[in-house]
Amino acid sequence: MLIHTYSSVWMIGGFSFILYMGHLYIWAPIVVIQIFMARELFSLLRRSNEERQLPGFRILNWHFFFTATLFTYGRFLTRQLSNTVTSDKLLCQLVSGLIKYQMFICYFLYIAGYTFILNSLVCMISC
Repeated sequence: MLIHTYSSVWMIGGFSFILYMGHLYIWAPIVVIQIFMARELFSLLRRSNEERQLPGFRILNWHFFFTATLFTYGRFLTRQLSNTVTSDKLLCQLVSGLIKYQMFICYFLYIAGYTFILNSLVCMISC
């Protein structure tokens, strides 16, 4: 019972601290949890479909996961990131450029992923 009480106090304290820190710190654990969930799902998928050997399939899974994450969270974090990194001029210019071209970067990453899929299928068929 004492172990459960200690762990409950630590979890409640950690949760309260994260809420106190603000939006950006609330977002970070959610993304970390999503990454671990995706890793588990990709490993289950790999175990169930080991007979199909598509070249670069695991890399493509992660590529599309991170591209979708960038697309989804990119718009929500624009204000927080631009307000956070304003102290360094070079970093501020880099982040503002990434925010400005976020949709184009996501589109390019999706197109690059689909091109890689098509190339790997053509290579698998012709080889």
